[in-house]
Amino acid sequence: MDHHPNEKEDAMDEVMTEKNAPVDKIETVTPPKNKIRPTDKETRIVYGIAATLIPLFLLSTIYFVVTLHQLSVHLSEVNDYVGTIDNRTVSLEKRQTEFHGQLTQLDGKFTSFSNSPVMKEVETLAPRVNLLEKQLSSIHVRQKVTPVRSNPAQAAKKQYYEIREGDTLFQISRKYGLSVDDLARMNDLHEEELLFVGQKLVVSK
Repeated sequence: MDHHPNEKEDAMDEVMTEKNAPVDKIETVTPPKNKIRPTDKETRIVYGIAATLIPLFLLSTIYFVVTLHQLSVHLSEVNDYVGTIDNRTVSLEKRQTEFHGQLTQLDGKFTSFSNSPVMKEVETLAPRVNLLEKQLSSIHVRQKVTPVRSNPAQAAKKQYYEIREGDTLFQISRKYGLSVDDLARMNDLHEEELLFVGQKLVVSK
């Protein structure tokens, strides 16, 4: 395919024009910089830090969730307790109101009773009682005491028995026609009390 001679001349003129163009207009392209890659040591350090922080983060998250749950449980318990206290407070207020009403009624009854004739009669009893006490204190009651004197003749009639070895209350009581109870009572003895040789017992009533 043949080219036109004018077209060749135009192409040559454009090439010459580009060669003769000023230097300022030439675009400079900077080569791309090489990316710095981390070394194996730095990679291991990063992995170690990540391996340490991730479990800590998980543990912190679990602790936070558990603590939040416990706080919610305690908060619900506190709310229940506060509700119970409120109910008791309302009940106590009702009881206080009822007690105040009963106290007012008792006060009215006491006022009406103090103004009744019975209360006035009771008030007049105090002077009467004082008068009776004065009258009783002026009365002297003498009691005649007759001393009991022992009769020497009766004392001489008492018969004694001196205990010998092998004697018992039962044997002595049969010997003198007494019961064991009478013999023990006359000598202030118990049936099971031990007797001593040479001890004297009253054997006559």
